[in-house]
Amino acid sequence: MVTVLKNLRKKLSLSIEDIEDERIAGRMSDLGVVRIADAPRRTNVLMAGEVQGLQVVPHSGSPWLEVTISDGSARAVAVFTGRKRLGGVDCGRRILLEGVTREERGRVLVVNPAYTIIE
Repeated sequence: MVTVLKNLRKKLSLSIEDIEDERIAGRMSDLGVVRIADAPRRTNVLMAGEVQGLQVVPHSGSPWLEVTISDGSARAVAVFTGRKRLGGVDCGRRILLEGVTREERGRVLVVNPAYTIIE
């Protein structure tokens, strides 16, 4: 009974963001990929996440599609140059990304990664 009360107290003290991160981490746990928070920079990695947002950014006369994903540990932005849309890539979908990571302005970026839609 004491353990149940401790777990309940812990859940009640979590923020909405913490609860959402736990939910997403649960969805990613079966994929066996590198967590975004642990992904080494300037190295080719395979990561997965739930699409959190899509944004078209004009860049030197050519659109860039920025796809923000989260795996519960952190967020990463996949940048697809020259694209306004990727078929099937929508908010809430799980995707795999493979590419070289880098950090820019405090964000983890993967430019033109290979991607696979999981669900």
